[in-house]
Amino acid sequence: MKSNYLLTLILISLLMLSCNKSNTSSFPYDSPEGKEPQNTIYYFIRHAEKDTTNPKDEDPQLTEEGIRRANYMAAYFADKGLDLFYSTDYSRTIQTLIPIVHEFKGTIQTYEAKKDSLFTKEFWQETYGKNVLVVGHSNTNPGFVNEILSEKKYQDIDESNYDVFFKVEVEKDLTVKDSMITKKVPEDFTYN
Repeated sequence: MKSNYLLTLILISLLMLSCNKSNTSSFPYDSPEGKEPQNTIYYFIRHAEKDTTNPKDEDPQLTEEGIRRANYMAAYFADKGLDLFYSTDYSRTIQTLIPIVHEFKGTIQTYEAKKDSLFTKEFWQETYGKNVLVVGHSNTNPGFVNEILSEKKYQDIDESNYDVFFKVEVEKDLTVKDSMITKKVPEDFTYN
């Protein structure tokens, strides 16, 4: 009986160790040469609600609810000390980012939403040590995060879900912490 108990404890301990190892990611790049070790924070948000009344429109504008969400996200990010702002070159992503960029007096840099290579060495070097906001899509943001984590952790976001976004922190020693955040726009939220 004691040996079964001991064996069970050993197996559970080994399983926990292997789970912990599989959750540590192998960061794909080194710290940029000549730069002090710094933390880097990325936020990946999906564009707000888009107008889907014309299925043939490949570049729809935001709906009124989408504009409301974009303004809510500006209020949410107001105290996050954002430095850099990236968006795909679509009306809905840029419209989502405008209220946030306005809050910080920043500029929008566009990027191409290629699903297989978003987190490049050049992007890492440009953003190192910064707090970065990236506005993308339900099918690109999870891939972007997965590339940073060097693992396929997140699946595409459901097309009807606008409440989920990601935060990824790359620490000075290149360890990575990630989280998926859900933020619903409060019913009583208003903007000017």
